[in-house]
Amino acid sequence: MIKPKLLIALGITLASSLIIPLQQAQADNSETKFICADSYDSEIGTSLPTTFAWTNRGKIAVIRWQTEYFADAGFSSQQRCEAVSPRFQEAFDNNSLGLITNGTINNQPVICTSNEPGGACNTLLMTLRPEDDSLKMLNNLQQVLNGQQVGTRRHNGGDTPQIYVEVDIKNFLETAPVE
Repeated sequence: MIKPKLLIALGITLASSLIIPLQQAQADNSETKFICADSYDSEIGTSLPTTFAWTNRGKIAVIRWQTEYFADAGFSSQQRCEAVSPRFQEAFDNNSLGLITNGTINNQPVICTSNEPGGACNTLLMTLRPEDDSLKMLNNLQQVLNGQQVGTRRHNGGDTPQIYVEVDIKNFLETAPVE
């Protein structure tokens, strides 16, 4: 017969052995946060709202929000940054940031993530202006996230084919320059 104190101790030991790996998995995922913060852009000599990936290595600029196109709709560059940064976090958290595609939602060109090539948009990352070339924006974002483009994608100012691009987000977070 197992004594009650031993049974309670065994239960606590089993529960804690299950909680520790869960906490470690959550800690691994929580090491990266996508945030919106100001960043000085030396090319134009001013600070811009910037979507950053904040990692244990430091903050990595992903998109500098320069356009005021959406201001007519009530969205400043700062508001766009604040709206898009959590979407990158959502895509990172649901593991869909590794496959990015261009598409159309509500007759607007968009950049979004997908769970599989040829699949539907899983997480909307950003809505583009009607005159933006979603394919070009997608390729630029892919180059940034795959470390093929130096610097960040600056969002400034037709029918385009939908393509799916794979990005190695883990490698990006481990090797991209920090500010």
